[in-house]
Amino acid sequence: MTGQSVTRIRVGASAAAEAYEVLVGRRILEDPAELHRLIGPHARRVALIHPEALTAVAGRLRAQAEELGCETITLRVPDAEAAKTADVAAHCWQRLGRSGFTRTDVIVGVGGGATTDLAGFVAASWLRGVRWIAVPTTVLAMVDAAVGGKTGINTAEGKNLVGAFHPPAGVLCDLAALDSLPVEDHVSGLAEIIKAGFIADPVILDLIEADPAGARSPRGPQLPELIRRSLQVKADVVARDLKEAGPREILNYGHTLAHAI
Repeated sequence: MTGQSVTRIRVGASAAAEAYEVLVGRRILEDPAELHRLIGPHARRVALIHPEALTAVAGRLRAQAEELGCETITLRVPDAEAAKTADVAAHCWQRLGRSGFTRTDVIVGVGGGATTDLAGFVAASWLRGVRWIAVPTTVLAMVDAAVGGKTGINTAEGKNLVGAFHPPAGVLCDLAALDSLPVEDHVSGLAEIIKAGFIADPVILDLIEADPAGARSPRGPQLPELIRRSLQVKADVVARDLKEAGPREILNYGHTLAHAI
């Protein structure tokens, strides 16, 4: 790796999915080793799904994939919820089909939660399921959307009504991506971390209460620990109940009221 401290969180295997790792660290995307490991030796093509604003990040990952001799397909999609539509998914499917994308190939989703939701859904639906890698670039995506296997798109009838449970092969959380995140987006992700504290880990709440200003900063000293603890809460729940048959419903704490608002 880059010499920076890297935390690895294992999301356990179940009858429906293999185990995978979530890596958290600063500048971990600068070292191609983990991406190369996740792509594996058999992929011939790598499709990168990302919004326009993250072209530079996706370009770095594209170059790393090409080091393995892989053909790369760049799929730029709208930002935020505008990406989660049937039309955008259909455009991705069309590009994959024209590129001869097979079951041994890999999709990489780079962006916030909407982008990783879309990328995971495209991966779940193409050839009944191909591998994908999540590269979340917001706090909320790191601690929620990119972990747990829920993927999907929106319809006129509501959010996330079309989707699949399709966990990634791995998740790469580069904390450096948060440095340019707007404050309101950072605080939005912090709310999800606080939720994890209420659900199962009160130490999260203690850390935030001890230094609220630091918690609101992308470079705050406790942010890596807050993200790690929040991820561990979700990983523990998902390992027991991938498809939300019971225990996983605790992760929806607050969602019903929030969606109504």
